[in-house]
Amino acid sequence: MTSHLDRLAHEVVREGWKAVPRYEGALPLLRVYDPAVPGFGESITLASGSASDAWWYRSSTGEDLAPHTNPAGAAERITRILTPYVAAALAARARRPVRDGTALPIPPPDPGAPHTDTIAYLRARFGVLCWWGTHTKEWWALIPCAAQWRLVNAPASETLAQAILDVHAHS
Repeated sequence: MTSHLDRLAHEVVREGWKAVPRYEGALPLLRVYDPAVPGFGESITLASGSASDAWWYRSSTGEDLAPHTNPAGAAERITRILTPYVAAALAARARRPVRDGTALPIPPPDPGAPHTDTIAYLRARFGVLCWWGTHTKEWWALIPCAAQWRLVNAPASETLAQAILDVHAHS
């Protein structure tokens, strides 16, 4: 059973997450989180499916993510579950003032200089948290709307700019 969780650990690390096996208890699980927000993550277990030989990766909320034969699919589902929450937590952290009244800096981007310049431009133009997804190879933005946040992505920075404008036009 733990070998399947080990395969999933490999896949979530490829997606950019931290994976910590916790196999010492009665129910082995894999803790998946972003190191920048270690207090929030998913605890993944294996659960039997409807067929006697089928096991499923299951989230801490009870959602079946993918069969044990598809750890890459489970990793993709985990990424879709965690990304909006991690992005919102980072955005909230960036807006939280520190003692001297200045805001904490926005987390530094990971990409090289061309992406850094584009990120700075998009942030200044639209006032949103945005980044280049080093694993997804897409542009991302977290947009504050009336009562919720919207997460959008695009393959090019120009397309992301249009997506941000579209969200602003419809909110």
